[in-house]
Amino acid sequence: MVAKYRYRYFFDAGSGYCLWSPNDEAERRFGDIAVDLRNLPVSENTWRRGYHILAWYDTCIDWSYPPDRSPWSFEEARRFDMAAQELLTQLRHELGADFEIIDESGTGESK
Repeated sequence: MVAKYRYRYFFDAGSGYCLWSPNDEAERRFGDIAVDLRNLPVSENTWRRGYHILAWYDTCIDWSYPPDRSPWSFEEARRFDMAAQELLTQLRHELGADFEIIDESGTGESK
């Protein structure tokens, strides 16, 4: 079965989104190219976890001078990566076979 809705999964500091739609069908059904997790058929706990992780990601840069090195320690970056992968797994599970989520987050094992 070919997924009907395709999304790219990655983080962009300050955007408030982690799912981006490169296909017209997903954009028509769920809105903009950047997708609000509340608009998807996932549990409230999942979309709330997503917002928590997005807010956490926003702390990975120094907002007073973004080109500076991240203020995160190695340990915090690892914790974030694990949480981001757990969210991805949960989204894939809840959304099912009609959805394809391509991991471009750089938080997985192959980074």
